[in-house]
Amino acid sequence: MLFSYRYVPHTIEAFQAWLDHLVKEVWCKTKGIFTLDLLHPTLREVVEAIYNVEEDKTRGKTKDWLYGPITTIYDIFKDELTPAQRQKVAVWYDTNNDIEALCSCDRTKILGTYADVKVINEKLEEELKSFFQSLFTDVIHLGAITSQIGDIDDHYIEFVKANKAGKCPYCGYNDIKGVHHSRREAYDHFLPKGVYPFNSVNFRNLAPMCHECNSSYKLKLDPVRHIDPISRKNTGTRRKAFYSYSANSPAISVSVTLRTGDVNKLTPDNIDIQIDSPGYDQEVESWTEVFGIEERYKAKCCAENDGKAWLQHVIEESANYGRSVDELLAEIERAANRAPYDSANFLKRPFLKACKDAGVLR
Repeated sequence: MLFSYRYVPHTIEAFQAWLDHLVKEVWCKTKGIFTLDLLHPTLREVVEAIYNVEEDKTRGKTKDWLYGPITTIYDIFKDELTPAQRQKVAVWYDTNNDIEALCSCDRTKILGTYADVKVINEKLEEELKSFFQSLFTDVIHLGAITSQIGDIDDHYIEFVKANKAGKCPYCGYNDIKGVHHSRREAYDHFLPKGVYPFNSVNFRNLAPMCHECNSSYKLKLDPVRHIDPISRKNTGTRRKAFYSYSANSPAISVSVTLRTGDVNKLTPDNIDIQIDSPGYDQEVESWTEVFGIEERYKAKCCAENDGKAWLQHVIEESANYGRSVDELLAEIERAANRAPYDSANFLKRPFLKACKDAGVLR
């Protein structure tokens, strides 16, 4: 991750606070028959409103979004889980919502996946997965919710007002739509919502991401687990990953080496990309694997309107205006230091240096 986002507090975070109470104080401490009085007062209002009148008008369907699932899960906790199992779920809830600690691979934090829940109770796993996934895909958009805490589009506007780079930090070059767009980027669940229960509406686990990073590369991959290089599936081995909202954004350097002096025949096979961040080896490994960084950066260097266009510009400037290659490269170096994500300067600089080292630029 080339730079961190700034976290933006918003009223929408109240949703997670309601869930804190629901999981920790209601489900994990079941006592007798479920009543709405057990819920957080605002969540109770929302549950009643949705149960009585709410309709998902955007999808043309109605559903008992909250009351039914909440009571079903309550009964499973009450009738089928031991006190020790309830306590284990409470620990998983806390851990799965401490996104920064999970990204730092804090070994004192015991992760809980849906597979772990299934070991305790298969029906509970099914109900929790359905419930928590629906919270983000459906429930958070319902009128009874948005009237209390605002909607995700409101959050996005406030987010991009505070995060003005306009570029995706996960790749560094694709645009992130801002306040002047009528559409927004999708929010990615950095820790996949299909793997980890309880954090589907935790905005510290949610961040806008460009379509290519989100839908072409990351998909359901889990950044805090090692990835098998052949199957491209996550293994059980934990590792560190960059936290999207880290207060300290580590310096990352990209270097390029060409193994050919014939740019017309340049392919990814004869480009070497080296990405370094001292002290952050695991984070770099996670980032480059999950987002296909080396493949994408090599492809960009080979592209007619990227790497080859950068090279052609230097050649023409030198030939037509009598400027030396060294002078032009020094200008690009200054631009990269000033604005690394403008026109992918962070990659343009090492690529053109590699062209000079390979004898393409003289």
